[in-house]
Amino acid sequence: MKQKIALFVIVVALVLALSACGKPAVTTPTSRPPVVNTPVTVSDVLAISSTNAFIDSYGTYHVVGEVINNSKKVLTFIELTVEIKDASGNSLLKDDSGSVTPNTTISPMLYTLAPGESSPFEYTYETSKGTPDSYNVTITGQQTGNANRASLKSKNVQLVDDGSGWYYLTGELINTESHWVHINSLAGAVMDDSNKVLSADWTSTYTTELAPAGDASGRDRTPFEINFPNPGGATQWQVYPDVDITDSVVDYPVGVTISNSYFDQYKSFHVVGWVTNNSDQPLDSLVVAGLYGADNTVLDASYAFVPVPMKPGAAAPFSISSFASINYNSNQAALVSTSTIQADTGFTNSPTNEFVDLTTTGETVQRDGLTWIFDGSVTNNSDKGLSGITVMVMVMDAQNKLIAMEYTSISPTSDAIAAGETNTYSVSVYLDPAINVTGFTTQTVVIGDVK
Repeated sequence: MKQKIALFVIVVALVLALSACGKPAVTTPTSRPPVVNTPVTVSDVLAISSTNAFIDSYGTYHVVGEVINNSKKVLTFIELTVEIKDASGNSLLKDDSGSVTPNTTISPMLYTLAPGESSPFEYTYETSKGTPDSYNVTITGQQTGNANRASLKSKNVQLVDDGSGWYYLTGELINTESHWVHINSLAGAVMDDSNKVLSADWTSTYTTELAPAGDASGRDRTPFEINFPNPGGATQWQVYPDVDITDSVVDYPVGVTISNSYFDQYKSFHVVGWVTNNSDQPLDSLVVAGLYGADNTVLDASYAFVPVPMKPGAAAPFSISSFASINYNSNQAALVSTSTIQADTGFTNSPTNEFVDLTTTGETVQRDGLTWIFDGSVTNNSDKGLSGITVMVMVMDAQNKLIAMEYTSISPTSDAIAAGETNTYSVSVYLDPAINVTGFTTQTVVIGDVK
């Protein structure tokens, strides 16, 4: 996902805590290393409120914890120093050249902390390189910053263990402000009864800009999905947002519709549809999908960039299928009832590069049951060098409704794809096993990015 840019202005409010208690659907403790747990750092300005270490189901050692801003200032550029040692007291850490180093530095998962706010942090170490016996985390850097905090509330949240040692925390974040807000970053964690952070991670699966509360199109909320290993002993969850009020939103007139949703033969869920550009200039965009149960619980969420720029007054298709939770959990998959889609205003903008329409030659479609394979060639028949080519294939039903869509990218083998140069492509589309393909047609669109 493209980098998120934090907005810094005067502090006017604090973020409401987004936390709740709940039992995980399944609790499957993973193995724990022999650890000498070092004392928690205490500070009147910035403090480490808890730490934990565990080995996940893949053999990776995690040092996690939470840092809290106890000062009256907004803090940013926070630096934490991590030490990991073996039973003999020797450091297990190495620098980029492979030499042993006494420590390494990391940052919390949230970039900025207003007064009273906290953020989880994590450092991972591969145990194949040595057996950890102790760890220590200290605060070694910070700067003052600015923030214009907004209030969000969480809803329809669930915490599920996939049975393989992994947690999935999903739900909705809802804007309670009368202004647009920008989510700079988002993290989640599980804790024990004493509020000690046991495992955590950050996510990019959410809509970064939310409309004012009560937006008629539902753009005042976003589904989210955060996943992290199950450390054992978790009884609570918490969501950590870094979110500000913003007055710099450019709200382009964009419409989004779902044309089809289905599980393919490999049990992956697809949300397919169109993004329509109702503005007078070309646009790039990103769409976020949410999957819901009959009781409105958020089961999963994912996102995708619209693969090609949208021309003014035209539509471009999208397909989202990278759902981390339900694609690998049949119990959760069986609960999917509805799906939603929204364009992210924060990632909808006019492209800076020029693009050209191209055509294919010699395309064949091999219909191997529920897998359709598109093979062909595309020639740069423009007079410009291209930094890349996007080949997008679509499957339409007898009523010309979009059923499925996939794409591939062609990169230059040297500086650019030269004028007159020909490249081949292959794109596979996976269809719904329950669908009747009689009367189905295909369409291929090719766009070149001018270097």
